[in-house]
Amino acid sequence: MRRRMVLLLLLAGGVALVASVGGGVGTRNARATSWYDQLPPIQKRILSGFAALEFGPNGPNSQPVPQLGSGGDEDEDEGPDHVTTFPLTQKVTCAANFGGNVRVNQNCLNVSDPDLQGRGEAQNETAIASNPNNRRQVVASYNDYRRGDGTCGVSYSNDGDDHWKDATTPNGFTRGTAFGSKLREYWQASGDTAVAWDTRGNAYLLCQTFMRGSDNRLTNNPDQSSALYLFRSTGSKGASWNFPARPIAEHDDTAGVGNALLDKPYMTVDNHKASPFRDRIYVSWTFFAPDRTAYIYEAYSDDYGEREVD
Repeated sequence: MRRRMVLLLLLAGGVALVASVGGGVGTRNARATSWYDQLPPIQKRILSGFAALEFGPNGPNSQPVPQLGSGGDEDEDEGPDHVTTFPLTQKVTCAANFGGNVRVNQNCLNVSDPDLQGRGEAQNETAIASNPNNRRQVVASYNDYRRGDGTCGVSYSNDGDDHWKDATTPNGFTRGTAFGSKLREYWQASGDTAVAWDTRGNAYLLCQTFMRGSDNRLTNNPDQSSALYLFRSTGSKGASWNFPARPIAEHDDTAGVGNALLDKPYMTVDNHKASPFRDRIYVSWTFFAPDRTAYIYEAYSDDYGEREVD
């Protein structure tokens, strides 16, 4: 995929931007600070909602763990003085449809401990696309929290949205060539998806992946790498996806410096048969760079996303 770089004009005048960035990183005190904490205000403002949720102050583990409730009458003949209870923290509903709308996801909302309530969201930030050759074939994607942490979820329908099935995105790890020339790079979380079809009946899924690193007090793994990957569904209409994913952009931060992030990806495909760029795949994203500004990149593929061409 050939890359073009366009500088994102964050503020009117570069001097004002530099002034806003200056002093934004600073030195770390005894309490570890997260990658999000180090961002200047302008980067925090334009960060994607998904990244802000994952890394921001209201993200996972941002609240202290509450104690389980206790109650019950004290009765020497009825057992212990205090009976531990497990109250539901949300309304559980598993309806297959809502009025005339058909439910896309197949599973119920997770019931989470209160300190991890955000992790219990079933799906959000959805995308959907239909096959231009057969509009009854549809794929949908979303941030999927049913496994606890976010992942790139996908569902598909072959009967014009009347019924849906879930597919599994094989994004647990990718080739680790760009990450210290290792065989594999394992990913803790992923999301910010997009979907599209070409004129040959191939469906495409764009997936952002990242590692959290130890600075945000969630894990003891320093890796804060991030990447954008493309999955292709050939012949199965969204039921299965190629493995491993094909890289679009990869940022190696296995050392855990935590000064950059690949974010805000989106994708479209030229699915017009008469176009001179028929089936070309276009992807754009924002790179939050170590210089504390942001750049917009664009890449495209003329070989069905199979390989990257510089």
